[in-house]
Amino acid sequence: MSLLHAAGGEEDASTLGVEIYARLRRDLIAGHLQPGERLRFRQLSAAYGVGIAPLREALSRLVSDQLVRFEGHRGYTVAPLSLHDLYDLCALRTELSCKALRQSIEHGDDDWEAEILAALHRLERSPLPHSIGERKIIDEWEQRHDRFHYSLISACKSPWLLHFCGALSDHFQRYRRSVIVVTSSNDELLKRVRDQHRAVADAAIARDVDAATEILAQHFQGSVEVVARNYETITRELSAGTGAERD
Repeated sequence: MSLLHAAGGEEDASTLGVEIYARLRRDLIAGHLQPGERLRFRQLSAAYGVGIAPLREALSRLVSDQLVRFEGHRGYTVAPLSLHDLYDLCALRTELSCKALRQSIEHGDDDWEAEILAALHRLERSPLPHSIGERKIIDEWEQRHDRFHYSLISACKSPWLLHFCGALSDHFQRYRRSVIVVTSSNDELLKRVRDQHRAVADAAIARDVDAATEILAQHFQGSVEVVARNYETITRELSAGTGAERD
């Protein structure tokens, strides 16, 4: 084997590892792979059409992301959900996101304001799911929701702060997706969420730091309360779907 061929093979393998990492990460966040589910190489290889080596590389990276856990006697499993993790996650997400929003209000320009309004417009017109099985609709809503929240903090001028806010948002999405149908089917709750989105956008553009950060914190806390109220139902449904994997 020539050095050029070997180098090309290594590059292809590395590229494949990056691609499968991105696909697995997306499916983990979306809940297509359930909390506590065992991640067996043979099944993943068949499902994703890749070999063991790129899968192992991807799973190792996902362990670092805390989306996957590795235990010697069980191998790889999807990271579990818990109320303790939920509250810890929300507290840190609120702190960092409010800090990023505060800095964005200070540094944001006309383009930043325009992106907030555009992202809000798209979010308000996104269709909502009527059942947890409507994955494409949920995926579209989540993408628009993420874009809106990112637009609020995008002018903070701190790549690290944006990185950590994004990671925390991804982890919280694992919880939020489980109750999105609860939100969309409750007119009062849905109105409150939409009003908060509009209010935090208006306050940010008005450069009202105190109001914007207070509304954002209340918005995050409200999401946690919805998840917590429905937590037992969520875990019962997940257990029913993954019980065989855990045996």
